[in-house]
Amino acid sequence: MKRSNIRAMFISFFIIILSFFNFERLGGSECIRAIHVVTLLVCGMAIGIFLKSLIGFLGEKRGKS
Repeated sequence: MKRSNIRAMFISFFIIILSFFNFERLGGSECIRAIHVVTLLVCGMAIGIFLKSLIGFLGEKRGKS
C-alpha cells in the first residue's frame, strides 16, 4: 500500500469538501461569475485525483491477493 495514494485521496477529498462548501455558500447561480467557474473546475480536478488514487489503491490491493 503506497502512502502517496492514501495521502492523495485524503487531500483531494478535503479539497472536494471545501470546494462544495464554497460553491454552496456562493449566492445565486443564475448569473455565472468567474468564481463559480473556478470553484467547479477545482472540484472537478479534485474528484479526478480522488478517483485516480482510489482506483490505484484498489488495483494495488487486488494485485496483492
